[in-house]
Amino acid sequence: MTCVSETAEIFVAGAQFDKVLEPFDVRVADLDRVQYGSDETKTHRKIKHILGTKYRDRVGRLLVSELFTVGQGGWSGFPPHKHDTDRLPLETRHDETYNFRFKPDHGFGMQLVQREDGKVGDAYHIVNGSTIILDKGYHPCVVAPGYEMYYFTILGGLSQRPLVQFFQPSHAYQIETIPGIKDMIAKFK
Repeated sequence: MTCVSETAEIFVAGAQFDKVLEPFDVRVADLDRVQYGSDETKTHRKIKHILGTKYRDRVGRLLVSELFTVGQGGWSGFPPHKHDTDRLPLETRHDETYNFRFKPDHGFGMQLVQREDGKVGDAYHIVNGSTIILDKGYHPCVVAPGYEMYYFTILGGLSQRPLVQFFQPSHAYQIETIPGIKDMIAKFK
């Protein structure tokens, strides 16, 4: 690989797997794209699956995506969901890493992590360049009004590649109110 510009930002993604896989390149035209949510529900998002369904037989248990809030301010990863336990067909264990960027650069948001249902969770102030590692709990995030949020996400499945998210029961009904969210859920395979 050769960098042809003066600056570059490189993310290295990996997940444990029991086979050696052949390297390959991913081109923009080959990305799986999905858009869901709405301005009214404050959940408008675009997702570019870099290692999406087209590459499922070539990447082990790895899922890699770019996520963008559309407009300024709003929720992502909502309704609250988790994927910290292998218990098919309800949920799969996928550890996740986020790296955040904001427009403009001084923007900010919050990453929420609720490790136990019904208990108070943690809130992390995220800024341009913040990295969060998620291995347990419900984990929605939100960008402040007036800013746009981007995050690069790496998911590594413990036992399988397809992601099965478990939505927090007290908020799961919101799936029916967010346009296109069921298509988004189906794309994380």
